[in-house]
Amino acid sequence: MAKHGRRSSSAADASIDPSVRGDALAELKRNPGAAAHVTADRLAALTARAAAAPIAMIHLAEGSWMRLMGAWAVPEALPRMEAVPASLTLSGLVIKHGFPLMIENVQEDARVPADAPARALGIRSYIGFPVRDPGGQIVGVCAVMDTRPRHWDSEELAAVDEAAQTCTALVGQRYARQEIEEQRSFLDTLLNSLDTGVMACDAQGHLVLVNRSLRERIGVAPIDQPAERWLPVLPVTRPDGQPFPADEVPVLRALDGEQVHGVEHVATSPDGGRRLFAVNAHPITNADGKRLGAVSVFHDITARRRAERFRGCELAVTLALNEATTVEEAAPRVLEAVAGTLGWPYAELWLVEPTPGGEVLRHIDRYRGPSMDIDLPVPVRLMPGEGLAGAAWQRAEPVWQTEGGPATFIEPADLYGLRTALALPISSGGRTLAVMTLFTDQDEDRQDALVALLSGIAAHLGQFIERRRAEELQNALSASKDEYLHLVGHELRTPLTVIAAYVELIEEADPATTLAEAAPMTAAIRRGSDRLRRLVEALLDLSALDSGQAEVRQDPIDFSGVVAGVVDVVRAAAARKQLDIVADLPAELPVIGDRERLGQMVAELLTNASTFSAAGGRIDVRLSRVDDMAELIVSDTGAGIPADERPHVFRRFYRGQITTEQAIPGAGLGLPVAQLIAQRHHGEITVLHSSADTGTTMRACIPAESATP
Repeated sequence: MAKHGRRSSSAADASIDPSVRGDALAELKRNPGAAAHVTADRLAALTARAAAAPIAMIHLAEGSWMRLMGAWAVPEALPRMEAVPASLTLSGLVIKHGFPLMIENVQEDARVPADAPARALGIRSYIGFPVRDPGGQIVGVCAVMDTRPRHWDSEELAAVDEAAQTCTALVGQRYARQEIEEQRSFLDTLLNSLDTGVMACDAQGHLVLVNRSLRERIGVAPIDQPAERWLPVLPVTRPDGQPFPADEVPVLRALDGEQVHGVEHVATSPDGGRRLFAVNAHPITNADGKRLGAVSVFHDITARRRAERFRGCELAVTLALNEATTVEEAAPRVLEAVAGTLGWPYAELWLVEPTPGGEVLRHIDRYRGPSMDIDLPVPVRLMPGEGLAGAAWQRAEPVWQTEGGPATFIEPADLYGLRTALALPISSGGRTLAVMTLFTDQDEDRQDALVALLSGIAAHLGQFIERRRAEELQNALSASKDEYLHLVGHELRTPLTVIAAYVELIEEADPATTLAEAAPMTAAIRRGSDRLRRLVEALLDLSALDSGQAEVRQDPIDFSGVVAGVVDVVRAAAARKQLDIVADLPAELPVIGDRERLGQMVAELLTNASTFSAAGGRIDVRLSRVDDMAELIVSDTGAGIPADERPHVFRRFYRGQITTEQAIPGAGLGLPVAQLIAQRHHGEITVLHSSADTGTTMRACIPAESATP
């Protein structure tokens, strides 16, 4: 076997110096962990040197394939990093049998497959030792080869064996590192899958972790390296908006050994919204009690706190509705509850009301928070699609509007620093009954959860309005029946009684009675019939206006001329009662309307003022343009309207206490007819002021014609 034994000294010196084998093996045995920092090729070179072989290879098994991971002086024809079938390799034989393999002559050894690449590559001798993982499973082969047949001595076998064991140590370290990486990856994935925010710092207080949930909620980048301080990295504050002092930061308190629970943090999310967190913090220690760092857990309580606030809001709204008898009475408390809960400084409530010209939105009330010291102009009514409230009414769905958005519904509110608005339809039975508008001076993106919470309150308010309207309708029907019976009993019976009495007198008169003698009786009959005719005409007129059957022309007219003409007519009758009428009218005030109907409206107002003013009194008539409205003010020095009667003065057949006590004639139809005429012109009549000392002031407003440019 000598001829196949060790190389000659000159051959060894020419390739690898065998004198360094002990040093190489000693290095591997002394510091196997150091090899983790060198390449597999370096390990193969050390193995070749230790075994005095010209070629060394390290293969790793991948199922039924072998992959060359490290090599020294391999033939160029042998591919690197490409898997080959294990059955065709000498290393495959090692794995197949599970034992070291020594071949002195590849060409003559029957164990070597005939088509093994080693034959074609000129490999003639081989030593291979299995490389095992920490569990003892074979995962690869460490081998040396020679291009000539040779006898391998015990030292060379021992060198390859020790190299294989070193590979086993490296594989163990690799498995350990892989396990650590898998555990780290598992932990990172676990932390990033949590909906709860998590952050941690090391023993020096440097921030080392912020999980995905917390990053997305407060808008910070992942921590690539430990942060010097956590405060610049996490944009959070106390609920009062002030930054946390260092001694109050929960994670740093936990680093000092404290268990921290329920500290509230406020953060601004990437979408601009405010998030509220309840933060718990705990120290991190090992089994020996050594402090390794601290962890904080951020529980997002924004939705829970908002739900709590809205439960309180719903309770406040419920109490307000239970204690109110009308929408007007409930509106202030409802608006304050909703806007106060949101922290929005301004809110309005609009009620859908029918008019002869169609339904309109009437402004009911508004709320202004402590920070809202500006008085926004509010129109008396809105048409469908007009303004923010009109848009929500027309669409029958919430409208969320921000400054600079695609629509301009928020104007002119944005001129007063209000940047976001929400209009919420209040519906019942599929019909929109009212609209609530809310404004804030902050930029707020649409929040569907907030809209859903408000929709629940809106539904509650809609049911209240529906019930109240049903009650009001029932009461109105009952009152109308009573008033109609009173009308029949008084306004109809009185003139009929007069007519019947005088007819009877005429019938019983002496046939020789002349017409001149009967003239007073026929005059009385005529007055009674005229009174009946006026009453019937008023009833028919009221019914026609109320049902929309009465024609109301839309012509350009001079409203100032209409008022002046009516004043001239009424002045003569007022003079007989020693009433002075003073008119302050502009030269011209153009409007679009029906001349006769508007004249009828003015006449009803002046007649009403004259009727309730004592002799020697005064009636002031003032007409002016206020913004885009023609405003007619009629003031008298009469007895005034009691406060409890003012809401009813425009109700048909209504007659107040003074009317009854003083037996003032009338059917209670004049002001209702005047109000209907104003409404058919998209206007309204209101009682501005009334008292027993100063009389009554009424205001009639209708849209003025746009001024020509």
